[in-house]
Amino acid sequence: MERRRMSEEQRWQITGMHSTGMTCRAIGRQLGYQTSVISRLITKHAATNTVKDRPRSGRPRVTTQREDRALVRQQRFASSSHLKRQWLPNRQLSTKTVRNRLRAIGLRARRVIKRPLLTDHHKRLRLAWCLARQHWNLRNWRKIHWSDESRFLLHVTDGRARVWRQPNTAYAARNIIPSVPHGGGSVMVWGGGGISHDCKLDLVTIRGNLTGDRYIREVLQPAVVPHFDAHPLATRPVFMDDNARPHRSRAVAAYLQQEAVTTLPWPAMSADLNPL
Repeated sequence: MERRRMSEEQRWQITGMHSTGMTCRAIGRQLGYQTSVISRLITKHAATNTVKDRPRSGRPRVTTQREDRALVRQQRFASSSHLKRQWLPNRQLSTKTVRNRLRAIGLRARRVIKRPLLTDHHKRLRLAWCLARQHWNLRNWRKIHWSDESRFLLHVTDGRARVWRQPNTAYAARNIIPSVPHGGGSVMVWGGGGISHDCKLDLVTIRGNLTGDRYIREVLQPAVVPHFDAHPLATRPVFMDDNARPHRSRAVAAYLQQEAVTTLPWPAMSADLNPL
């Protein structure tokens, strides 16, 4: 006969059936339980006047539900060791206890997603930029020649952080660490035309800090302007570069105007809109 847990309602039903004169065997046959199970229940009820199980043995719980709720309000980006020290400093707790409490409410330590630090003003500019071009067709987009710089670390650093969060909430604002562009100990590589319709420009390695003058000498003059000069003025593409400070210097603006290179307006802090 299949072993299964008996509900409290069933237990009271059995005691009632027994009080009417039914035997343990008859009750077990009718309800699908072994006779010994019915007999033990009747004996326990006669001795204790209850059908509830006795309290289970084992280690008592070291935190209350209120304390568990307080843990959730702690710093989400802290490690379990740090949370243990900050949560209940006068209590002997293990990091395993901390992790168990967090997992009990669905929080797991996951790698933090880093995204550019966006203000409300940045977001409004992004939205306005998208709305102004929402009806562009393939012909419009094919005219854009995209460019971007990427900085590669010369000395690899982990830099990973973890956050206690629920599943599928990686991109929630409370689970993201804002980041600023670039780090140290690295080399910058510029590339253009990555998804342009008709070309790919050369990669340019830039060592050290990029200035407006270096941007003109090392990128625009050798890589960008010759490509644009190969197009008739009427069909010239549009050059996209982001709002990095060297790109927006007065010298760069004057040089691009002199060479008849039209640029695509680009909202600040919009790296995620760049296809590269």
